[in-house]
Amino acid sequence: MINFHAVSATNQQYFLKLLEENAMQGWVDMLMTRQPNYLNKQHYFGQEYPILAEQEGSFLGCCQLTRQQGFVNGQLVELGYLNSLRVSKNYRNKIRVLKEGFNYLKHFFSPPDYCYTSIASDNKTARRILEKGVAGLPKYQLLGELCTFVIAKQRAKDLGLWQKVEQPQAIVDFYNKQAIQYQLAPYLTEDWLIKASLPVLGYYQNNQLQGCTVLWNQQQFKQIVAAHYHPMISLLRPVYNGYAKLTKRPTLPRLKQVLDQTFLSFFQVQDQRMIIPLIKDALHHCQTSLLTFSLAANHPQASAIINIFKPLLYKTRIYGVELVANPRWEKQMLNPEAAIL
Repeated sequence: MINFHAVSATNQQYFLKLLEENAMQGWVDMLMTRQPNYLNKQHYFGQEYPILAEQEGSFLGCCQLTRQQGFVNGQLVELGYLNSLRVSKNYRNKIRVLKEGFNYLKHFFSPPDYCYTSIASDNKTARRILEKGVAGLPKYQLLGELCTFVIAKQRAKDLGLWQKVEQPQAIVDFYNKQAIQYQLAPYLTEDWLIKASLPVLGYYQNNQLQGCTVLWNQQQFKQIVAAHYHPMISLLRPVYNGYAKLTKRPTLPRLKQVLDQTFLSFFQVQDQRMIIPLIKDALHHCQTSLLTFSLAANHPQASAIINIFKPLLYKTRIYGVELVANPRWEKQMLNPEAAIL
């Protein structure tokens, strides 16, 4: 019999162990951890419900439901983000854990109608299990693909476009007015922005707010770590890193090294043609060696960002999950926030 437990101070080490032992697969296997305390509320954006699956005293899987407000089909709705789904490599019946875990979430946490998740595009193992429509598992509806760009600070250019903002309400109003046009963009509140105490930047033209962003360095409570490289990439990493330094590209980190990154979070701009110069200027304000943010793969500026900044690029598939309902998703451009995925 599989039992499920809410994560608490007394068992969070098992949740972290599962996260750290089961990296997200790709050309580089990345793991996400939250040391030293998974339950540190400094990072909270929404309400988190992490759970552990246990059988005969062994913890064999974990997942989390995060409830947050965001935009779907041009409306503000309650969202459920399914994340941190891991099953121990030593446990063979992974489908059983998934089925019982999803049932537990449905019956004990009352997820909202609009649920979604993200899977690395090159994680073929997870995609194969979740996309093929296994009986007893929720249906996954592909909503689109997200590109996450990791840009070297050496690409910075001081253009004097961003100004630090002390009064956040105008930023919140502008952000939400822009974000409502996109699927899965989170709803920003003044209360969260004040409590987070992060650098907030505004872009003005003729004294009118035309762009906003929040620089969010999460390394004190959430770390992204390179866990494993494909053997050929591992062999060529020193050569590539030498080339990367000369050409102002991100270097590939050592194994077990935490990415020194800041998220260009809650980034919205009125004139999409200003995205490139605003990124250059944001790099000037960035205090880490890397700046990270996401756009939909079909965004008009995605190709230009790749050509100009030569970033490391990670592609993620975003799915609507029919956990408790079969909601309608209109064909709008995606814009979930990478910093809270």
